[in-house]
Amino acid sequence: MRLVLLTALLLPAAPLAAQDPPDNAELARRIDLLAEELEGLRNGREAIAVQDRYGLGPAAAKVYAVDAGPSLGGYGEALYQGYSGNGAANRFDLYRLVLYVGYRFSEDWVFNSEIEFEHVDQAAVEMAYLDHLIDPAVNLRAGHLLVPMGWINETHEPTTFWSANRPQVERLILPTTWHENGVGIHGQAGGLEYRSYLMNGFDASTLGADLGTTGFRKARQGGGQAKAENLAWTGRLDWTGTPGLIAGASAWLGDADQTVGAGPHFPTTILEVHAQYDWEALRLRGLWARGELDGATTLGNPSDRIEGWYLEAGWDLLAGRERELVPFLRYSESDLAVGSPVDRAATWITAGLAWKPLPQAVFKLDYQRQDPPGSAEVDVLEVAAGWAF
Repeated sequence: MRLVLLTALLLPAAPLAAQDPPDNAELARRIDLLAEELEGLRNGREAIAVQDRYGLGPAAAKVYAVDAGPSLGGYGEALYQGYSGNGAANRFDLYRLVLYVGYRFSEDWVFNSEIEFEHVDQAAVEMAYLDHLIDPAVNLRAGHLLVPMGWINETHEPTTFWSANRPQVERLILPTTWHENGVGIHGQAGGLEYRSYLMNGFDASTLGADLGTTGFRKARQGGGQAKAENLAWTGRLDWTGTPGLIAGASAWLGDADQTVGAGPHFPTTILEVHAQYDWEALRLRGLWARGELDGATTLGNPSDRIEGWYLEAGWDLLAGRERELVPFLRYSESDLAVGSPVDRAATWITAGLAWKPLPQAVFKLDYQRQDPPGSAEVDVLEVAAGWAF
């Protein structure tokens, strides 16, 4: 219908267009566009997007830049960890190898998916959904979705964050990578961007007494034969209307009781606020998150509540160039037994260097001082290589 209307609008102007040849500026613009297309063909690839789109990282959003047909992308990361102070063995891991497969059926219908291999031999589907792009302000999304919370869960390609490993707070309080089945809407208007989904909820029976040690990680269902006796709502709102600033909040509300019939209820609430500011070569980023699962103590946990936060800063020594060289510092705290006499508080101090010789590749080196609950401090040296395409 849009094509018909556009054709009807353009046909009356066709004779006029034929009479008025393009000027030099228009010819130059067309030549530049052709040159860009030829360069892309010569390289045999499409460049990944510079910025995130539709709540996804640059490589994951490639399908939205395709006019029609298939899109292929992916990312990977290898990680070395050397431990001192806790007797743990050093490790060298092909941590993740990920393939993005998408297909654009039409201007307003898109399929997108993410298939991940972890530690070489563990496979999972982390994303597989249909997007109906109706209007910039309101679009429909359904399928297997990434939960729209925090900085990392939706945008977790290694080229999008500095440290060799993901921030601990976003692995415990916000259990990235966190993906469930759902349906909802997303869009942007003015300087506001939002996502709002109804999804399958946590499962308290698989969480057990691990809330106080690994956070919400074992409560995730991951969408495979997910129990759906109780659903959850999740939403996110970001302000992007101020140059250099992103600020917002997200939430998860549900019941982690998935028993059939009457059973003990486990109302669950996770709240998170975040902000990032870019000024010239400087980037400041912060996040605070708090989670509560009522009744968690009946499962053997020391508290119903967990929380954490972190602040980080980095300075690009090569600002204004295609390459990046960023020394950074991050301070993190978490408490997996808030209000309990049991000590589950931990701190992490991470200092490192991230070098991007090109936008699609990154090499990372960082040193981390961990102060875990109830044990001596641990020093960790981490080295990583990552790529996205």
